[in-house]
Amino acid sequence: MSLYSTRTYDWQDLADDSVTWADWTNWTGNGVTINGSTGFDDLVHTTTAQDLGQIQDFYLTAQAISNGTNVIAVQVSDDDLSYTTVNPQTNPELLRGRYVKLQVTVTNASETARLDSITGQVQFEPQRETFNQLSVTNSGTTLPIIKAYSRILGITYSSAHKYQIVLTDTTATAPVVTSYNLDTWGKVAETSTADVTVIGFPTMTVSANGDIVLS
Repeated sequence: MSLYSTRTYDWQDLADDSVTWADWTNWTGNGVTINGSTGFDDLVHTTTAQDLGQIQDFYLTAQAISNGTNVIAVQVSDDDLSYTTVNPQTNPELLRGRYVKLQVTVTNASETARLDSITGQVQFEPQRETFNQLSVTNSGTTLPIIKAYSRILGITYSSAHKYQIVLTDTTATAPVVTSYNLDTWGKVAETSTADVTVIGFPTMTVSANGDIVLS
């Protein structure tokens, strides 16, 4: 069932502009000049809260279908009482909380705003990228990541037995790994070749039609 925006006025508002029942052709009041305002109100709808079971890190995707322009924000809470609103367009970082709601604003300047559907999917699993036969230097090699990350969690690797590959910089846009020779006194940094997999949480972004997607 679709939702529609509504402009709210009292009887005095109508009397001030001599609006009669014959003039009142749209029950929403949209498009009717009342108290100097002619327009179409935005439709703002907030979903019911989803309980994630515990306070934890997460990210999500969301899609809205409407007859206008959509802006989707995320509301997060630890206690289902006090919510913080996050706009992934300006804050694409990982979310944290127990309860989550979606808030969609539909704008349509030429007709009553209508929301047909809104769906979302909360996700917890990190993403991965593997780099085969990567040359890992003794001074550090920046991983040639293609995906976007909001947080780097760690790495796994496969190399010659005597080498240890260490994540030495967790910068999300440019993680760095360094190779160490375990057979040397003090584990001296030494260049080697290894298969390296980076693990991290993705970054949220907003598509051209206002959906929350992963970049």
